[in-house]
Amino acid sequence: MEMRFPEALERCLAEIPRGRVATCREIAEALGDVRAARAVATLILSSPKLRGAHRVVRADGRPLLKATDKLRREGIRLEAGRASRETFVSSLPPLGLLAALRNEQIELSERVSEEDEPKPVELIGAADVAYEGDRAFAAAVTCRVDTLEPIEIAEAKTAVDFPYIPTYLGYRELPAVAKALGRLSRPPDIVLVDGHGRLHPVRFGIACFVGVRLGIRTIGVAKHPLVGRPRSSRDPKIDATPLMFEGSTLGYAWIPPGGAKPVFVSVGHRVSLETALSIVRHTTKTRIPEPLRIADLTARRMKRAEKG
Repeated sequence: MEMRFPEALERCLAEIPRGRVATCREIAEALGDVRAARAVATLILSSPKLRGAHRVVRADGRPLLKATDKLRREGIRLEAGRASRETFVSSLPPLGLLAALRNEQIELSERVSEEDEPKPVELIGAADVAYEGDRAFAAAVTCRVDTLEPIEIAEAKTAVDFPYIPTYLGYRELPAVAKALGRLSRPPDIVLVDGHGRLHPVRFGIACFVGVRLGIRTIGVAKHPLVGRPRSSRDPKIDATPLMFEGSTLGYAWIPPGGAKPVFVSVGHRVSLETALSIVRHTTKTRIPEPLRIADLTARRMKRAEKG
């Protein structure tokens, strides 16, 4: 899909007629997914001069921006600071940006391999991203599997033109992650990605996205659940709780020793779920795997340094 999110939003705003208003939810639906409603609001608040932005209201009719006078000049009646319901548009022409991206995710999900490969894992990598405004700070780390000591850390900075929208994280983070991983002198045998893999509504989270797009082995490790219903009890053989979604086991919830909260492990690409869990268990000293912890700290340090 060639169109960028900000351009798509501007086109949606241009479709709100003079004398009418629209909610962020209605705009998100026109973009292709109601999950984008918060991203729509965030982008409008950060870019209040977008043409038509003054016609965006909250669900209760309150203008998102300080635009009461503008709305009144356009003939919109406001009561107690709220636009009357008859001025709400019922819908906007569908633009379908996110619907197209969702279809792309579904197509790419067919390329994910959940089979182990014969090459032994000697170097374990990890990638994470921190954000400051429209800048992304990515860190890629390589550790030895036996000691978990980092042998190389690569950094990358990129501009961000895709907002945070749940279930579309790959489109936001892949450019920065790919740039950081590309700066490692020796590719790791497998990469831990901060986010979900198969534990995703269309079984194609960011760990799958990174794996398929870059052609590398990946594992998804997330701190919060996205989809998946735990089985009635923990599997004592692996000390983890299988997570079911649409009739299949797509991941595990595993509580590290001494921890209180689980991490959510799933296949990214070119690895089995059992091996993914085994690698996460082996590499975890605290709550998250050591390579990911180092990548997270590095990305955060980069962000702080940029802020001064």
